[in-house]
Amino acid sequence: MHLKNIKLAEKGYNRNKHYIAQIGVILAFSTGTTLPAGVDVFRGSLKDISTFKEFLDLLEPKDIGFIVDRGMFSEPLIKDFRKEGISYVMPLRKNSKYIDLRWLRWKDPFTYRKRTVRWARRHTDIGTLYLFDDPKLRGDQEAALLQKLGKGALTREKYEKKRERAGIIGIISDLDRPGPQIYDLYKSRHDVELAFDAMKNHLDADKTYLQSEEAVRGYFFVAFLALRVYFSVLKRLREADKTSEISVDEVFYELSKVERVIGPGDKEFYAQIPEGAREIIDLFPEALPTG
Repeated sequence: MHLKNIKLAEKGYNRNKHYIAQIGVILAFSTGTTLPAGVDVFRGSLKDISTFKEFLDLLEPKDIGFIVDRGMFSEPLIKDFRKEGISYVMPLRKNSKYIDLRWLRWKDPFTYRKRTVRWARRHTDIGTLYLFDDPKLRGDQEAALLQKLGKGALTREKYEKKRERAGIIGIISDLDRPGPQIYDLYKSRHDVELAFDAMKNHLDADKTYLQSEEAVRGYFFVAFLALRVYFSVLKRLREADKTSEISVDEVFYELSKVERVIGPGDKEFYAQIPEGAREIIDLFPEALPTG
């Protein structure tokens, strides 16, 4: 990225271990509408409470809480959250010292989207530790570990150590709630991941050749507006229980086939609507205004 004139850009390692100039993006969702509610950019190296506080001052939400990525986990950040009275749901890294399965009493399992998960809970000095055991995830992770063992990428000792925590999800939170509720909050991160995936893959917002901070902020504001449209479509699909059948991309693609024609006397009408678009139109009648 060409970011020489942008002070927000700071050198750092990205998820692919490349040392490049980066800026950070923070995106807020409304718990009421489930739509993006605000976006801001910040210095690429900033990963402390000031990132969140400045953003919150702009939004002024009533009930504050953060569900963060495990890469953001830090005890100082948790202490800052607790000091500011901000709730948090923070996944732990696999090698976290807080994940201790000894003498653990598992509670009755629950089902989440056709997957059965058991859970346990204990208190720590930085919040309540929630542990979840997902058998399907465990099988997938054990298979991956076996492949590494077979290729010599893991020693037998490291394989056995990692296998003990396969399928285990650890979460630290200040909330004292039943495990299934915490698990659902944790899984709601998927919406946020969808948002950033949409920004990168559909809006190309992970690459910019702009030359000023004002341009970058404007760029992400436009991306934010596009995300509002994207998630409005996703929300409609969820309300109709169609997400397993139709994707947001398919909605846009099918509607793009519909043509509006100007006939004699400047009369406007729609050309024959393809069959694939008809179901979409039933879900989004406002997409084809009449009159």
